Amino acid sequence: MKYFLYLFSALMFIGISSCSDNNPVVPPVTVTSEGVFVLSEGGMTPGSSKLSYYNSNKDSFYVSLFNPVTLGLFPDGMIKYNSNLYLTEQGNFFAAGKIYKTDMNGTVISQNSVGTNPYSLCASNNKLYITNGPTSKVSVLDVSTLNTLKEINVGVYPQEIISYNNKVFVCNTSTYGGASDSTVSVIDANTDEVVKVLRVDKDPSGIAITNDGRLLVSSNSSTGKIYVFETSSFKLADSLYSPFGFSKDFSVDKSTNNVYFIGVNSDIVKLSLDNKNFTKLISKPSAQSFIYGYAYDYLNQKHYLADAMDFVSSGRFLVYDVNGTMIKTFITGIAPRRIIINY
Repeated sequence: MKYFLYLFSALMFIGISSCSDNNPVVPPVTVTSEGVFVLSEGGMTPGSSKLSYYNSNKDSFYVSLFNPVTLGLFPDGMIKYNSNLYLTEQGNFFAAGKIYKTDMNGTVISQNSVGTNPYSLCASNNKLYITNGPTSKVSVLDVSTLNTLKEINVGVYPQEIISYNNKVFVCNTSTYGGASDSTVSVIDANTDEVVKVLRVDKDPSGIAITNDGRLLVSSNSSTGKIYVFETSSFKLADSLYSPFGFSKDFSVDKSTNNVYFIGVNSDIVKLSLDNKNFTKLISKPSAQSFIYGYAYDYLNQKHYLADAMDFVSSGRFLVYDVNGTMIKTFITGIAPRRIIINY
């Protein structure tokens, strides 16, 4: 989260992590069954970041999966592509970060320096696209070598990013205490050029592709405005207002026409695209909770929440059933952020 990065850089605050869970398992683990990867940002101390794994078949949680043992400062991006994991690490403020390629057991296959504070990433056309907030660029990497092929100028402080049909969509936000933005840059993955700029509300923070191939974009504000664009013509098809606001992390239910996301009060909100109704499905788990990451498992009908709590001590990975009842809690590293479901 860029604002915490600024804050930690300014104050040189040292976070202390603790690693335990209510179903402890000693690594190494072989990821042979479906489950969930959880990436925790950590604090200013290298090693406080964690790559964890929840084996849903065994109901076991491996709090530290990454091999070598530690990640560096602020790993924030994670995707699964071609049977590998790719993780970005921001590093020190306004400095080069890293990209890691691991196997599905968390063992590093290769790594490289990349960009400036690389944040979120996606893959398209056998290339990786990584946002670099401070420099207003997207780095394009060869997926095999992790070498940088090109840097593309986009809007102010690009953060979240997604790909669909050889197009890459980039949410441009605001510089802390500086310039602001309210656009989504569209990159053609064949030419690696910006071909369109979509206008939305200030600081777009959520982005997803619906089951019928439309683009959802939401602002990071209490207004909770959600835009629906056609991905072929880029025309605005609809705009909706969430009464629960919008924080981050759209998750599309592939079996229905429902979409879930985190509201501004750390609730999980359900949006039915059929009737455009918004429903609070899961309330904020506790007064101390800060829901920092979320994903819906449509095959097993489970909701997975990453609770960063106070961003200083260890966070929690929460498992809910389809009706929004909590069924399991595990302890993670500091500031759990990204959740990837491994089918």
